[in-house]
Amino acid sequence: MRAVVLIDETLYDVEDPHFLKGPPKRESEAEFFVCESLRTLGHEVTVVPATPDVIATIQNIQAARPDFVFNLVEEIGGHRAYDTVFVQILEVLNIPYTGASPETLTLTRNKHLSKLMVAEAGVEVPKGIIVHDAKTASLRDVPLPAIVKPLGLDASEGVTARSYVSSADALQRRVSEFLREFGGPLICEEYVPGREIIVTVSGANENVTVDSLCELAFPETSRIKFATARAKFDAKYRESVGIYYRTPTQLDPPIETRVVHAARTAYEALRINAYAKVEFRVDGDRVVFIEANANSQMSRRARSTDFASIGYDRFVEKIVKLALAR
Repeated sequence: MRAVVLIDETLYDVEDPHFLKGPPKRESEAEFFVCESLRTLGHEVTVVPATPDVIATIQNIQAARPDFVFNLVEEIGGHRAYDTVFVQILEVLNIPYTGASPETLTLTRNKHLSKLMVAEAGVEVPKGIIVHDAKTASLRDVPLPAIVKPLGLDASEGVTARSYVSSADALQRRVSEFLREFGGPLICEEYVPGREIIVTVSGANENVTVDSLCELAFPETSRIKFATARAKFDAKYRESVGIYYRTPTQLDPPIETRVVHAARTAYEALRINAYAKVEFRVDGDRVVFIEANANSQMSRRARSTDFASIGYDRFVEKIVKLALAR
């Protein structure tokens, strides 16, 4: 089959436009490995960058006459909220594409809205509020300690060691700082102690499977014990402070059953019908939903999914089949 791999414009390499040369660059590992896997599976691959010139991008896609588009777009022109643009157009043109629908991308990016949906489905979520303006915000109802983070970013983007606050004064200062740094709105929610569990889920309708359970593990001496962007994605930093991914992780059977059930429930509540990583904090008997990342990290080297057990090429093939069947 003919496949178009649609990627962020910033990752497009004119010297290696179809990711035929290795080793992969760190920032474009997922793009390299997806292209490599698709070719291994027998597909003809064309890479197209998603640019703000929407008409030209669509013309480039159509010129390749794809049987499907493997969507790896996370932003357009520097704007994360525009990642639904080409997915919507592909739907209109009736071109199959991998990954989440426009509706799901919007739901999962909005941390507050996604928690409302998941809570309505019966899964516990942290207590919190949305803050648009530091001067008018009422922070008295925020449980302490708390986490402060941008509302509309995903994959822990904007979550740093400074996100954790333990006093009302620190909360007020951090809200003011983050509004200046990221703009608004922000979400301020209770910090849930315990273990950071990442569940990879895939499938659609009645055929949803939990593929792996991973833990982002923190040593007792760690200054932070929650999933910052740096803890998730900076391998050198993790090694230097002793943070590591434990895959597969070990949970007591009753808790594992609850985590798996909660992951499936959240996945379905957010109307995901392709693949995602669903993140929880597990504190004793508490299983608390933190966020879901649709179209999650697809590098063969990703540590938060147990690709060694489930098979990377097999997983890519499943995602393609889901796109063609939708």
